[in-house]
Amino acid sequence: MIYRGRFRTVRHKDHAVPTPLPRPLLGQSSLDIRAWRRTGGAEPLLLVTSPRKTGGAVQRNRFRRQVRMAFLAQVGPLLGLPWVVWVRPGRSAPPLDRIRFQDIESQLQLALNRLPASDAP
Repeated sequence: MIYRGRFRTVRHKDHAVPTPLPRPLLGQSSLDIRAWRRTGGAEPLLLVTSPRKTGGAVQRNRFRRQVRMAFLAQVGPLLGLPWVVWVRPGRSAPPLDRIRFQDIESQLQLALNRLPASDAP
């Protein structure tokens, strides 16, 4: 993941979403976080989606920035591993303006801790 010279968010065709989607890393929560290994590359990629029905453009952009900042703070153990992490609001999520940064950070940390650390299956 390259962003501002070092990290970059996922662009179109940087990843391929597997046909049977992987299961969410967390159960019922305000965030739907899924992850899978990608075939090429050695850096983690972040994919954040927020559909229009979850809020206005300002709330969606704020949500994406918060997820990106939470991910960058916790990406250390994933460096050098080819993971794609997909974050989007869950089905039972409150409106995006009610989701706090602390909640995003804690749920993302819990989900990333559930990923295996090595490339061994």
